[in-house]
Amino acid sequence: MRCYFFAELIAEQENSSADRELIFLSTTMHDLGFTDLGRGPNRFEIEGAHAARRHLKEWGVEDDRTWKVWTNIAAHTWDINLFKEDEARISQLGILYDVIALPPDIKLDPDTVAEIVRRYPRLNFKNGFYEMHREELESKQPYPHRFHMCTCIAHEQGMPLEIPDPKAWLDGAPFSE
Repeated sequence: MRCYFFAELIAEQENSSADRELIFLSTTMHDLGFTDLGRGPNRFEIEGAHAARRHLKEWGVEDDRTWKVWTNIAAHTWDINLFKEDEARISQLGILYDVIALPPDIKLDPDTVAEIVRRYPRLNFKNGFYEMHREELESKQPYPHRFHMCTCIAHEQGMPLEIPDPKAWLDGAPFSE
């Protein structure tokens, strides 16, 4: 829910006419791949997208909308959504803000952010989220995610390659826990 409310604040700030229902569905269902509803052989983003689309279809949501939500969820850990339509971009920004409070150019009202976190507490989110990813990695070997081709070439050629420290990202979020 925090992701949704952060996305909604961003949409309001931009005076966006983006489809709020698509933003809601994309942000609130984006991590189903970490639940029993989204278990499977693919990485959690894909399994979560499959689970979301299945449920939306069962609830009678139109096929084109289920695919939009699927795409938003499947691509939510990459920067691809940041270059798509407002629904994808704003959903992505809401998720990023909740997880690592980035990008830094997003300036949300601190009192409103504090109220969202009060209503939907993080409950040791930083450590718990990191551990969920570790469990995801350990449960699927070899892991079905592939690096971008340029990243692989840089590694192969011994070029400097900065691989971010996910624990530092999570711990760098300006939330108390």
